[in-house]
Amino acid sequence: MAKKKRKHYIKLNNRVREFFGNIPFDEGVLTLSDDELLELALLLDLSDSSLDREASIKALRRVWSEGDYLYRKAIMDHLTGRMSISTDQNRKVLQDYDKVEKLSLIISEFDCTREEEQLLLESFLEAKASKVTKEKIYNKLKYMRVQRRLEIFESELNLKFDSINRMEFYTSYSFDFPKYTFQKTLVTYSDSVDIAKLLAKDDNEAISWLEGVKTKYINIKSNEIFEFLSKLNTNRYLSMDVAYDTIKQMPIDSDLYHIPIDEKVIESIIKEINPNYYLTQSEEHIIIQKQKSAKLFDVEIPYSVSVAYDKILIYSLIWASHELPIAGDLHSLNVTMLSRYDNTVNEQLKELRDVSLGLDIDDEVLKKHIKQFMQAQLISSGNLKVKEKTRRRILYHFDEYIKPLKEKRMREELLAKTIRDFKNLFPLARSLKRKITFHVGPTNSGKTYTAMNRLKQATTGYYLAPLRLLAMEGCEDMQSSGVSASLITGEEELIYEDSTHISSTIEMLSLDIDVDICVIDEIQMINDRDRGWAWANALIGAPARELILTGSIDALKAVTEVVEYLGEELNVIYFERKNPLEMIKHPTLIKDIEPKSAVVAFSRKEVLSYKQRLSSMYKVSVIYGNLSPEVRREEARKFREGETDILVATDAIAMGLNLPIKTILFARDNKFDGVSRRELTTTEVLQISGRAGRYGIEEHGFVGALDAGALRTINDRFHSSLPDIELPFSVMASIEHVILIGEILETDDLLEILSFFADNMKFDGPFEASNIDSMLEIASIVGEYDLELSSRFHLACAPVSIRSPYIESTFKRYISLLEKDKTVPYIPPRDMPPYAITNDELLNAEDRVKEVSLYLWLSFKFPDKFVQTQKAIEARVKLNRFIEVSLQKGDFSKTCKRCGKRLDFSYRFAVCDACHKRGQRTTDSRARGSYRRRGRRS
Repeated sequence: MAKKKRKHYIKLNNRVREFFGNIPFDEGVLTLSDDELLELALLLDLSDSSLDREASIKALRRVWSEGDYLYRKAIMDHLTGRMSISTDQNRKVLQDYDKVEKLSLIISEFDCTREEEQLLLESFLEAKASKVTKEKIYNKLKYMRVQRRLEIFESELNLKFDSINRMEFYTSYSFDFPKYTFQKTLVTYSDSVDIAKLLAKDDNEAISWLEGVKTKYINIKSNEIFEFLSKLNTNRYLSMDVAYDTIKQMPIDSDLYHIPIDEKVIESIIKEINPNYYLTQSEEHIIIQKQKSAKLFDVEIPYSVSVAYDKILIYSLIWASHELPIAGDLHSLNVTMLSRYDNTVNEQLKELRDVSLGLDIDDEVLKKHIKQFMQAQLISSGNLKVKEKTRRRILYHFDEYIKPLKEKRMREELLAKTIRDFKNLFPLARSLKRKITFHVGPTNSGKTYTAMNRLKQATTGYYLAPLRLLAMEGCEDMQSSGVSASLITGEEELIYEDSTHISSTIEMLSLDIDVDICVIDEIQMINDRDRGWAWANALIGAPARELILTGSIDALKAVTEVVEYLGEELNVIYFERKNPLEMIKHPTLIKDIEPKSAVVAFSRKEVLSYKQRLSSMYKVSVIYGNLSPEVRREEARKFREGETDILVATDAIAMGLNLPIKTILFARDNKFDGVSRRELTTTEVLQISGRAGRYGIEEHGFVGALDAGALRTINDRFHSSLPDIELPFSVMASIEHVILIGEILETDDLLEILSFFADNMKFDGPFEASNIDSMLEIASIVGEYDLELSSRFHLACAPVSIRSPYIESTFKRYISLLEKDKTVPYIPPRDMPPYAITNDELLNAEDRVKEVSLYLWLSFKFPDKFVQTQKAIEARVKLNRFIEVSLQKGDFSKTCKRCGKRLDFSYRFAVCDACHKRGQRTTDSRARGSYRRRGRRS
């Protein structure tokens, strides 16, 4: 090879000498012009093509002396005019020429045949010159020679070597079935052959060795076929006939356990596993489906769950007689699908809840919107995947749905801001810069007496009472002291033209009449669940220059905070009880009750029961809430003037009745407060106990109970401190507020307005919306009639006891006549007996008095429609007299329907215990006899 290289260099040197006139290159370069030097510099890519003449000559001499053949040849060719660098095309030709020359030079170093030289040139001609190395050319030559030898072996043995050097050849195999035998040519593969080991052998030895390998793998394949066929006897899926037909048609290159099986055969196998499976196929997969259903809230959504398998997997499981994992895979996939589906639905529901936050939209409405779009999409798609497009549609349409609700909510927020500062809704009271005095003390301490004396001295004044009875007494008290006073309650207005004072129930306070002094009695009632709003509204809005509050110490802290909120002056005057009050240490038996005692029970039924039990020993007065104020007043008079010895009452006596009670006896220590049964509070015990030992009547008072358990509770509460009343206080919307709310909410639905006030109103001061459950209940009745908003509001405020079916039906009759714009007549009771004998007769009379109260109350709101007021008043007098006589003469006793035995009034059943037990024994005896007769027959 060195000889060939030297030969090339010699040729170049001779050509250079010939070109320069028989002088070497180092001298001849001096004869070149500047342009020729520049062209050579560009051709050879010298680092600086702008070299001066001397530097260019030095650079060219250095390139030539380094002895690289290709560079020398390029210089020589340029000088002799064979190449030009004037165009890119010429440059490419020069590069190709150089590459061939370079390859030829390298190849010439190896001992190659002409064919091998040509193949090597073809292999590297397109490669970059910088990537072509001697080592790569040599490796390529070796590979070509190996491949040539392998081709000889392939031709000799009728086989091929694949890319991983396995032998691939075709052989005919015998398939022996019990009934049939056939031959089938199949492709056979060996393991990878060690090529280095193979090539180390000579050709004959190598061919012999390869023949042995071929025979080995033919035998292996034959054994595999034998084992494969032997297992078909026990195959759970394929009969021998089906297997025979399938194998006979198998592709020649198929693996035994991957032999394709006809789609109908697979479908029959799948149906055998589960008739509800459905099969479809693609080019490479078998898909198995099963119909299912899922819940979209209350709607069934049909869908299919499907699992896809590679065909060769199913083929292999069937040929191997392995259990197909379809049921488990479908179940697992279904669980995942359901989980994702449930998450999607729940997320959608949560999203709707989030966007409608604060709008009080029921979940059923949200679900309806989801179903409207999601149901159709799921059914049409046949799967449980909710499309993102569907989710966006649901959200878009729901946004459209809640737009008016959001606008309404904005109006509600505007409303809340409008009346949030509750004190400013009473402009007359705010303009008076009121002075507030609080008479704080227990019962029988003279706090109300002092306040009333101060009121009588004022030029103008207002007395606000917690009860109609006390309003009446307050009016009479002022009149007896020479003060001209009018009376205003829900049932009557006794107005005198020259009156300077008004006595009224607290709910009837007029916010438009300013006075010098206003007395608010029993201010602790501000904590009452149902009526507390009236005291709160009066405390905030009573238009008086001086406001006098009377009440117990538990209200002081809360009242102080409210007055500070109002920015007004508060003066507190403390009062002490005028005579002592003492607890009785032992329970008092019924037979040991002394005259001038009051037994306090907590229901009408208990009061009448105790009245019945005590009437055999004493003359008894009774007072309970269902009685009219006139009857209560008459019963109190009898006790006060000694016509009766004992008073049996509910806690209605706890407020304002001045009675000569020496001893208060609690019948029990608990009560039902309209919501639940609970123990008496400290406030209730002290308020009721304070009725004993009234100053100037009884100098010493006693408190006890009828049984030991009640006595322990009463004693504990009696000696406890009153807990402070907690803020906030409840406030109530007036008719002006209702109209304002209706205007902002753009509705005249009273129930909606009141519900908004109760549920949404937030106030800056220490207030909250009042509990108006009963008012809401009446508003729902009134809302069914076509009346003006103000009329419906007045009706909702009416004293209606809807627990009484008679009162409720009467009320509805009144509303119906108002709706028809007709006058409402009062229908008095007829054919009344001298007095009530039964409890039902007494209860009916009490309801008829309530009817009168309702009629008179409505006559002030609708004077042109409720015109028969005198007729109602006359009926009330008659009914009250009937009740008074009934309470005096009637014992309302009950008798057993079977034996006629006298029963206690509070007894719950129609028959006595003895008759009940006898009846039970008779029933049991009959049952046993019937059982014995059935036994004999059997």
